[in-house]
Amino acid sequence: MDFFEHQDRARRKTSLLVFYFVIAVVMVIASVYAALLGIIVTATRTSERPISFFEWHPILLTSVATVVTAIILIGSLYKIWSLGSDGEQVALALGGVRIPPNTGVLAERILLNVVEEMSLASGTPVPPVYLMPREMGINAFAAGTTPQNAVIGVTQGAIMTLKREELQGVIAHEFSHILNGDMRLNLRLMGMLNGILLIALIGYWTLRILGEVGIRSGSSDSEDNKGTLALVAAFAAIGGSLVAIGYIGVFFANLIKAAVSRQREFLADASAVQFTRNPNGIGDALKRIGGWAQKSRLASPHAAEASHMFFGEGVVSHLFATHPALPVRIKRIDPRFDGVFERTSNVTHSEAEMIDPRSLSLARSSFADVHQAAVAGAASHEQSPQQAVNHIGEPRPEHFVHAQNLVEEMDDLLTEDIRDPLGAVAIVYALLLAPSEDPVRSQQLQMLAASTDDRVMGEVNRVLMHVDALADEQRLPMACLALPSLHQLSPNQVIAFRKNVRALIEADRKWTIFEFAIQRFVSKRLADRLQRKERVASVLSSDLPLQSFQTVLSTLARLGSDASIADKAFAAGLAEVPNINQGLQLSPSAACTLKTLDEALNVLERSRGIMKRSMLAACSACIAADGKVEVRELELLRVISDAMGCPMPPVLQTTV
Repeated sequence: MDFFEHQDRARRKTSLLVFYFVIAVVMVIASVYAALLGIIVTATRTSERPISFFEWHPILLTSVATVVTAIILIGSLYKIWSLGSDGEQVALALGGVRIPPNTGVLAERILLNVVEEMSLASGTPVPPVYLMPREMGINAFAAGTTPQNAVIGVTQGAIMTLKREELQGVIAHEFSHILNGDMRLNLRLMGMLNGILLIALIGYWTLRILGEVGIRSGSSDSEDNKGTLALVAAFAAIGGSLVAIGYIGVFFANLIKAAVSRQREFLADASAVQFTRNPNGIGDALKRIGGWAQKSRLASPHAAEASHMFFGEGVVSHLFATHPALPVRIKRIDPRFDGVFERTSNVTHSEAEMIDPRSLSLARSSFADVHQAAVAGAASHEQSPQQAVNHIGEPRPEHFVHAQNLVEEMDDLLTEDIRDPLGAVAIVYALLLAPSEDPVRSQQLQMLAASTDDRVMGEVNRVLMHVDALADEQRLPMACLALPSLHQLSPNQVIAFRKNVRALIEADRKWTIFEFAIQRFVSKRLADRLQRKERVASVLSSDLPLQSFQTVLSTLARLGSDASIADKAFAAGLAEVPNINQGLQLSPSAACTLKTLDEALNVLERSRGIMKRSMLAACSACIAADGKVEVRELELLRVISDAMGCPMPPVLQTTV
């Protein structure tokens, strides 16, 4: 099963969860109706017109159904809304603290290094990383709705006890959840569980309030107080019933959560081995959990509702275990495991762990530098354009080697400054400046000087020479590495940063592919959290999906090509999508701007996985149609793939 099938399967599972959720709601409604009717029957037993339990009461049923459905839906939707569109709220609720990219703690630096390596290798944006400092269990999670807004969370116990290759196995497991569409499913589960639990909470609040009323009224024998106590008793029965019914609903919700999560964990374990080609990494991490006193348990009061998101079992629960048993998971990775866990102790990290020795040794035997790797990838794409699509969501060892090379060959000053918010801002500005011989650069610098303070300009001038020396293949990865630092900017700083980025791009009245990528990074990764309404409006007002696909394919076909070659390239792309190419034709050059491309991608990112595969296959064939693939064309292909929520690893020489 590939990336696109995983995405569609996750969507189907979400639909199945909705079906189960409706069944659970119907059961809760029926239970509340039966409980209320039972109370009414008991209360009217001695009256002149006693009510029978077996009578049909449509008004009561309708009222119960309306109120209960409203409560559950409001509870679920509120929870999903409060979690937001990214995973930050989940991380904060679990006690997470964002690790600053420029942290001086060695164990945290090693963790960030592993996450960066995994991101560059898989083609995903570098996510913010949160540490749970009070959690001594060995655990981790990924949260968000898409690869573009994911966050990674890791416990203090994990960085205290896991070696680098074990951390790599754990992070690869979490990246599998990011790539396989599990995160959105996990957030839906949290929302559904909260809605059903709200019934029980209302019952609990009712009992608590009425208990206080009963205590205050219990000191007198007056007839009024007897009536009050009778009313309290009736409402206490209602409250107790709601508690019981609510937890019956939670029982079934937890069963659903456990059933869904267990199989996803097996898949993520297997994917981690496939990503890293190192079964010892994740296998030894699981063994360390078994030998650790705290295992993988979390102390957070929110651990139970998020238990299905963790690398290991976050809470003690045999009936509702969200993860397969440790020995079962380990045996699937290491069939020779004898079931005996050695005692786990803290590890002593060293600076050498900042670089994976296995990657370095393999790197020296493959490509000499990143430029040769990129050129070889372009040549390989000419012969096998579908390989790039096949590798989406399934990075290989050579992609991790390439990611390591990218970082290792970068200037030390830049890799240090990129981890500081001020340095990251300055480096992005420097990346967007025109070449030194272009007169536009002086205009851009004047604009920056007028819109920023002396500290920013001083930093820009300090890094400018080093940025100019970057190879073309290093520029986009450098921008990706800046994202975690840029996430630390305040809302006002993000607005000012976005304005300056836009001004730098438009200074020469034309956009390059690199500038297009930076613009999307800033608008989709940073500014969207401040201006979500703007994004929704642009999507709703854009063209239909097929028209948007025509725009994307036409833009690629016309990239650096004359009219005759553009027609050939467009036709080669359409040949990959015979089911949807009716009526599509090459758009005129005037309609193939980066602005129209941006709007079209906002539409296509909502397509189904199988449709995305066909569209990206068409884009890939379109680029290779002229038999001469340029590195910049592959960069645009990766930007398009990322915009559609399909992270594409670096395009390298095809390996068997």
